[in-house]
Amino acid sequence: MIKKTLLTASLSVALLTTSSLILAAEADISALKEKLSSIFKEAPTSLKESPIPGVYEASYGMDVIYVSADGKYFLAGDLYDLATRKNLTESTLSSARKKEMDAYDKTKNITFKAENEKHVISVFTDIDCPYCAKLHNEVPELNKAGVTVRYFMFPRAGIGSGSFKKAVSVWCNDDQNAALTKAKKREAVEEKTCENPVKEQYMLGQKIGVTGTPAIVLSSGKLVPGYRPAKALISLLESESKTESK
Repeated sequence: MIKKTLLTASLSVALLTTSSLILAAEADISALKEKLSSIFKEAPTSLKESPIPGVYEASYGMDVIYVSADGKYFLAGDLYDLATRKNLTESTLSSARKKEMDAYDKTKNITFKAENEKHVISVFTDIDCPYCAKLHNEVPELNKAGVTVRYFMFPRAGIGSGSFKKAVSVWCNDDQNAALTKAKKREAVEEKTCENPVKEQYMLGQKIGVTGTPAIVLSSGKLVPGYRPAKALISLLESESKTESK
C-alpha cells in the first residue's frame, strides 16, 4: 500500500514537472516569436527548438535562420549533424517544399507517366532551356526505369516573355505531351491561348526556391538543381528511397 502511494505521488510530481517545463518552453517560444515579429516586421512561419541547446530554428517561407533564445543573435546558414553528416537545414526546407508541392492541384501539370511507377519527380522547365531539352530527351529512359515525370512551367525570362507564351501554347494544345516534346525539339508549336496555370507555376517555383532550370523536386521535397543524366538521377532516387525507408 505504501509503495503504491509513493509510486502515485512520484508519478504526479513527474507529470507536474513535465507540464511546467512544457508551459515554460511554450512561453519562451511565444516571447521569442513576438520579438522576431517586431524585429523583422513579420512573424516566422515556423519556430522551434533546434538540436543546439538555447538556439531556435526560425523559418520564413524558404528562408531559415537560427536564433538565440533571447533574440539578440542569429545565424544564417546550413546546420549539419556532424555524426551523420546530415544537412538539418535542408531537411527543414525539404519539408516546407513538400508541403507546397503536395498542396498544389495534381491535375495542373503535364505528366509523362511510367507504366511501372516507382518514383515521381516534379520538373520545373523552360521551353527555351537547352539542358531542359536534354533532360526531356531522357524521359523515355526514366519512364522505363519506373520514374514518372511531372512538368511545371518556369519561363526564366518571366511572365509575358517569349518563353512564357510558348509554355502557354503548349498547355493550351489538345495534346500537351506531344506539344511539349515538339517544343523541346525547337519545332514550332501553334500559338494558342486559354485558361492556364503557367503564371501560378512560375510563382510556385519562385516560392519554393527555384532559380534556374531544369529544377527537379523529389517526392521528399528535396530540390535537385540543374540537369542530371537519367542514370545518375535514377541512382539518386534509389538512394533517397533507401534513406527514407530506414
